[in-house]
Amino acid sequence: MNKKILTQVNKSFKNDGIHDTFLNDIKVYKTSKYDPLSPFIYDVCLILVLQGKKIAHLSENTLVYDSKNYLVVPTTLPLECETYASRDEPFIGLIISIDKKVMYEIIDSLSMKNTTESKKNSLGVFSDSVNNNIEELTLRLLKMLESKEESKILGTSILRELFYRIAVGENSDFLHKMFLHSNNEAKIARALKIIHTECETNLDIPNLARQEDMSVSSFHTHFKNITSHTPLQYIKKIRLSKAKDLIAKHHYQVVDAADEMGYDSASQFSRDFKNYFGYSPKEVKPSLKEYHALKHS
Repeated sequence: MNKKILTQVNKSFKNDGIHDTFLNDIKVYKTSKYDPLSPFIYDVCLILVLQGKKIAHLSENTLVYDSKNYLVVPTTLPLECETYASRDEPFIGLIISIDKKVMYEIIDSLSMKNTTESKKNSLGVFSDSVNNNIEELTLRLLKMLESKEESKILGTSILRELFYRIAVGENSDFLHKMFLHSNNEAKIARALKIIHTECETNLDIPNLARQEDMSVSSFHTHFKNITSHTPLQYIKKIRLSKAKDLIAKHHYQVVDAADEMGYDSASQFSRDFKNYFGYSPKEVKPSLKEYHALKHS
């Protein structure tokens, strides 16, 4: 990103933390400290890094997003992320929720786009190069966010243009597949949404497959290709992440969070929690402030 963009964002957002803007779908995240590898749930978003670097891990897959590469998450995914930042060079990023309806309209209009096979892989997340068009839009977006009036009047059109730019990016094949209803990728995306919203229930994998007119074996294969997890592994990570939210944000006791997320045993919940996050659920509350600052990044 160019110096004009950094000057603009530092003028408007001076302190560390998650900053709301005049547009509900855009937040600015700024931190001046390095954050070690930590798990988070990302939900259908675009992340534009203005300064610094993040490294996202999905099982054995690694994606770097920085000022030269943006990250697109077209479906709900649990990622483990590491943030590189310092006082001299804070990490600064725009977290933009992708409007599914707008993205569908854009992709539906791109009839010439080849969506047959991705050149790389079928992961449910990808990075792409920041070009001049993206930089220009980022600067316009930041200037617009200074004004409530401009944000209200111009926000929708600028975001639509930005979504178009990522839809025609070099690595956007998977994004297109996710928005074509009959594709296996779109079917798995719908199943992921059900898991995300109903993870505390006793989800039946064969039933999820039947709902999308898929065999159980095909469902498992495509699910793992996209998420790098089996369905059961994925469900466990979503449950643990939501349990952490209950404890940190809503002050749940450990046993209550375990029960809410469908665990029969609080001790088993605690073991799974520590294996995933690296610390016990009882240690969540002291890190409440940090948790709130990072949970949407």
